[in-house]
Amino acid sequence: MQTTRNAKTRRPAVIPTLRLHPQREAVISLLRVLSLGTSTPKDVARIVILDPVLLFELLLTSPLDESEVHSLLDAVAQRVDNTNPALLQAWALRHIIHQSQRRTSVLSHRHHSLHSQFVAELAGQLAREAGYTAPDEAYLTGLLHDLGLLWMAEYADDHASLLANSPDEWTLSNNEWERYGQDHAEMSSALLAACGLPPVARDAIALHHADVDTLVTAHPLVRIAAAAEELANYRSSQSADCLERASRLSGLDGALLVSLLADISREVQERALAAGIPAEPAMLSLPWSNHPDSSTDAHTIDGGIARAALNAFTHSVFTRGLSTWGDFNTASRLLLGLDAPVLFIRPLEGDTLSGANGSTLPGVAQLHIAIEDPCSTIAEAYRNEVETRFEASERPPGRCAADWQLARWLECDGLLCVPWENEHQSGIAVYPCPADEHAGAEIDQALRRLVTDAATTRISTKQAEEQMRVDLEESVARRYIDHARRIAHEASNPLTVIKTYLGIIDEKLEDSTLKEQLNLLSDELDRVGTLIRKTSDFSGMVQAGPTHSGVAEILHDLRALYGEALFARRGIHFELRTSPNLPPAAIPPDALKQILLNLFKNAAEAIPEGGKLSVSAVSGINTNGHPCLEIRIVDNGPGLSPERVQTLFTGGARNSTKPGGGVGLPVVRELVTRNNGTILCRSQQGSGTVFQIFMPLAART
Repeated sequence: MQTTRNAKTRRPAVIPTLRLHPQREAVISLLRVLSLGTSTPKDVARIVILDPVLLFELLLTSPLDESEVHSLLDAVAQRVDNTNPALLQAWALRHIIHQSQRRTSVLSHRHHSLHSQFVAELAGQLAREAGYTAPDEAYLTGLLHDLGLLWMAEYADDHASLLANSPDEWTLSNNEWERYGQDHAEMSSALLAACGLPPVARDAIALHHADVDTLVTAHPLVRIAAAAEELANYRSSQSADCLERASRLSGLDGALLVSLLADISREVQERALAAGIPAEPAMLSLPWSNHPDSSTDAHTIDGGIARAALNAFTHSVFTRGLSTWGDFNTASRLLLGLDAPVLFIRPLEGDTLSGANGSTLPGVAQLHIAIEDPCSTIAEAYRNEVETRFEASERPPGRCAADWQLARWLECDGLLCVPWENEHQSGIAVYPCPADEHAGAEIDQALRRLVTDAATTRISTKQAEEQMRVDLEESVARRYIDHARRIAHEASNPLTVIKTYLGIIDEKLEDSTLKEQLNLLSDELDRVGTLIRKTSDFSGMVQAGPTHSGVAEILHDLRALYGEALFARRGIHFELRTSPNLPPAAIPPDALKQILLNLFKNAAEAIPEGGKLSVSAVSGINTNGHPCLEIRIVDNGPGLSPERVQTLFTGGARNSTKPGGGVGLPVVRELVTRNNGTILCRSQQGSGTVFQIFMPLAART
């Protein structure tokens, strides 16, 4: 975390949050609400938006959209709803368990949180009184305005001495600029950019204790945030200057501000007492004071029960989660305080570690590191099966170019390499982590290993299941292809024989009408043969042959070929009305014949002796702005029940008691829709059935 001054506090691209801790009572309330199992996402969100650290960590996992700052509760509730409940419980437990490496006390954390809540409530109410259109944005700005103060207290060297020597926030700010090259307000603004806060909110945070004469021309939100801070200071100092500055910044009368201050002070204190928080009045207005860590041991939970619960919740995240990668990313941030890792996997019987496919970083899949590479920290972690840290050298690329490149791609000067292994795979999870970041106590290392093992086991299992599914599908496909080809081979022989005999009969006939019918029958045999060949030919799916049909010609051919066999022999009258001048339809002839033949066969089976089938085709139809023609098929059969009409075109529905019945109409619907057509059915029991097919016209050439 380097700066222009002393290389200590520059915010890294990767934001570790391991040592940031929320108010303990807020975390306990969060855990209590989550454990009920009946709480709504908004119940959880109401607790989260009271604590700056909880809100910061949640938004860091899923940054705000620009529109969401206007409804903070809904935005947080949405993120809670999208997060695995077990992960939320583990998150709360992680904050309860004592972290020995933190630098600030429990009392200081409580002080920071109460002051932030106080300023947030003041900013929200000032926004409403001043007519600012987004009071939730003002509240959010106030709650997070001093996050950088807590950050610097935990991560900046010698910050405790600056706190001890700073009687007020303005002195502290000047001392921070002199020591680090920035102050805690600037750090807050920089940190919150990663949470999706809009620029105007970040400006308000960066300028919340700037000179009033400078701020009078700033955006209203900047003035509201600064006024809220002035009011918070007025509460403890009773300085007329603070009240005058707050009035000038907000444009509100001083008497109104004093009344608001009293109401909000009472509200924040009552809420704290209701939650069991021993809130001292000074805690609302002096965020830069530092308290000795005298009560830490008495108020922390560091037992085996809490750790066992944390382990159980962490395992549960990946056994119940549907989105493993998403849960891994969120768990890395909430439980480990780190960005999600890049995975390196050792292939079966391989001697290298390869970047996992699917990483959002380009080029990672092309990185291959030999397991025996003595220069690679990643390889060392795998060989020794221990967590290992990599620190980029001052002059690139250091001892191992792959390690250096990965750190560069992750925009970090350090890497944290955690080994993992399961029954399917093994490898290394590489977390981006600043080189000078404290690795944490033993419990932190155990938690990193637990999260990594649980997540990678689930990922590997899902990959194995997916590969098994692919292998099964390929096996079934191969068996189907072989079966289809055998059927096609067996069917082609009798078709050839039948066509040969038809040719012999045709040569001996003199009746022209009968010869025409034999020719149509021969054409149908050719069509059936083509369908069989297509069924067995999987080399390509590109349709051959004409893409448009002469509807009138096809209807007349089908009546000539099937009129006697399907209808006349059963005493059914077949009526055909069509115009020879119909424009061609945009559907291949084979597909249209298959559609009509299926409908004709169904009608022939349904119409009783003496019944009638009427078929007509007309053009001049317009559907959804496209010119079409209509083919209408009407029978006076017994009709269909409403229940059967509802499932008529459903694949797998049994619309017939015959073997294979119920398949034809789904095929008809699929062929119609594939060619951009529409099919409708109207039927009433005792009154017959009507099918209407609307097909687009073929484009004119």
